[in-house]
Amino acid sequence: MTRLMRELIEKLEALPEAEQDALAREFLHVIEAGAGEGAVYVLTPEQEEEVRRALEDGDPNASPQEVEAFFARFRG
Repeated sequence: MTRLMRELIEKLEALPEAEQDALAREFLHVIEAGAGEGAVYVLTPEQEEEVRRALEDGDPNASPQEVEAFFARFRG
């Protein structure tokens, strides 16, 4: 197991069980869909509907500052 994977697991273990399960389902979906270079992530019907609703409401989903803060968490 890589150092990065160990770090991810440590962070996941700190989350509430419901969040752990939700993320585990997403990870499994990505892996089962053939995650890898050039692989395409396929949305579930529920995810498609969520995206559709978000696009139709016309409101921004996150401010530029929120987007920056989100990605800043993942930068080394």
